[in-house]
Amino acid sequence: MALHELRAEIPRTIFHVGGGVLLAVLGYGLPAPSNRVILGIIFLAAAAVEAGRKMSPVVHGLTTRWLGVFMRSSERNGVTGALTFAGGIFLTYLLFPKGIALPAVIPLIVGDRAAILVGKWIGRIRIGKKSLEGSLACLAVSFLTLQCVAGFAPLAVHYPMMILFGASVVGTLAEALPRPFDDNLTIPLAVAVFLFGVGV
Repeated sequence: MALHELRAEIPRTIFHVGGGVLLAVLGYGLPAPSNRVILGIIFLAAAAVEAGRKMSPVVHGLTTRWLGVFMRSSERNGVTGALTFAGGIFLTYLLFPKGIALPAVIPLIVGDRAAILVGKWIGRIRIGKKSLEGSLACLAVSFLTLQCVAGFAPLAVHYPMMILFGASVVGTLAEALPRPFDDNLTIPLAVAVFLFGVGV
């Protein structure tokens, strides 16, 4: 990846991680069902903005002007990843208990961005449209972040190390799936299903 392309990903990464942390904290910190209601409202707001961009040139122009720095070129005239990102987190908290949903969304928030940045920067070994280097970065960052959260907030993330490693592997495999699978949906839901299945 050229240096200017890497710089272009920095605002998007800040928006992705910052927004993801906010949604995850709202989902875990608010009591149920208020957390699901708030996340649902945020998702519907994102859907309304996307619909407005499609139907109104004024809305399209305003959102592109204000949020264009966070968009890829393909998103300026298409649907942005913000919709499925908010939807993935909302669905995870809607379908699973908070103790599962919180660790399930962490690989989406941090691992996905690590895969993109490392894959585009130094990715050489291709796996479809993804790269082995990006997948390894996703695995490492997801696992380290889950371990850190478990260390600082053991009541929130209470799984043993091997389960968290397994969750990171599942998230990495979900991130590597080719289209039409959207990793904003596949990562948190796949990890949540895994954590639900192990039942620790």
